[in-house]
Amino acid sequence: MQKKLIHGVTSSMSALFIHEQVHFIEQNGYQVEVVCNNDPERHYEGLKLKHIPFEREINLYRDVTTLYSLYRYLKQKDPDIILFSTPKAGLLGMVAGYLNGTETRIYAQWGLRLETVTGVKKLILETTEKLTCLLSTHVLVISDSLEEEMVGRKLVNREKVVRIGKGSVNGLDMQRFSPDAVDQDRLTRMKETLDIEPSDFVIGYIGRMTRDKGTNELVEAFTRLSRKYENIKLLLVGDIEEADPIRPENIDIIHTHERIILCSHTTEPEYYYSMMHVFAFPTYREGFGTVSIEAQAMNVPVVGFNSTGVRDTVVHNETGLIVPNNDIKGLEEGLEDMIIHPVKRGQMGQNARKFVEDNYDREVIQRKVLDFYNTLGRIDDTKAGYIKA
Repeated sequence: MQKKLIHGVTSSMSALFIHEQVHFIEQNGYQVEVVCNNDPERHYEGLKLKHIPFEREINLYRDVTTLYSLYRYLKQKDPDIILFSTPKAGLLGMVAGYLNGTETRIYAQWGLRLETVTGVKKLILETTEKLTCLLSTHVLVISDSLEEEMVGRKLVNREKVVRIGKGSVNGLDMQRFSPDAVDQDRLTRMKETLDIEPSDFVIGYIGRMTRDKGTNELVEAFTRLSRKYENIKLLLVGDIEEADPIRPENIDIIHTHERIILCSHTTEPEYYYSMMHVFAFPTYREGFGTVSIEAQAMNVPVVGFNSTGVRDTVVHNETGLIVPNNDIKGLEEGLEDMIIHPVKRGQMGQNARKFVEDNYDREVIQRKVLDFYNTLGRIDDTKAGYIKA
């Protein structure tokens, strides 16, 4: 008899990150459904879905209503395993699963939002995080540093913690993220459109542009470097967000600096990584730095802050550089090191591809996820150390 697994996330966008893993688990003997909020314009890659209206921010009335809907849904489905990710879905999923008596309740921690908030909001997030972990049977973390942060803050007992291999949500498609997979003629045309010359040195970034993502520090470090090096350009791929905004003067610089190239969100990041000589990753915190391993798979070394989730993805002085947190001068110096040492940078790029292949290949990660699920419910049920690398 097939085991039933329900995987819940707050956002429909997050559902797209896990669709390949879901299909792999389905092909190996599980019935899987995904719970998330609804976006009628989004294509869900053939996932079996239940739309429940999770909201990212706290809304007591709606959250209680959502909890009741989720409880009824789990009561009807009677799953063997539930796995809920992201803060709101994680909390409501663990509460509903506990009330429903679901035997295996996995909370997948993808990033600790409370690291960069203060005051009452931080207290609320700490309380809900502790409750979510308490009501789970396993807490699945996606990096070593995230585990240390959670245990160090006394949010979870270490014996509950599980990590799949070296970490990540779903590993990386090594065939897609490969320099050999890029159409060079198309890449040349894209560079011409963006006015990137063969002599240019391109510092790149892909992701949301917010305070927490270190966009202020990146813009200011680049501005300093641009006064010293006339051939450098900053390629920013993503959207400038109003939530957690960057400083207005830096928004102005992004829009007016003649050597900053701003591109909107893309579904083909591999082409933009191929334009970069170094990837800047000055985020204040991550669960795991997916864009970091994407860049490295494309032979691009990374310069990132020594923050949660980032330092797990870069081997300092081998695949990139780790610099002090929130330090504009340190970021500037790390990027300049990449500019003035092309041989070192090239070797780091080669090392980076090998590092990702060895540790984050999606096929390997998915097999380890399946191995973990297959142990659940046995008398010798897995403990934290079982699946760790």
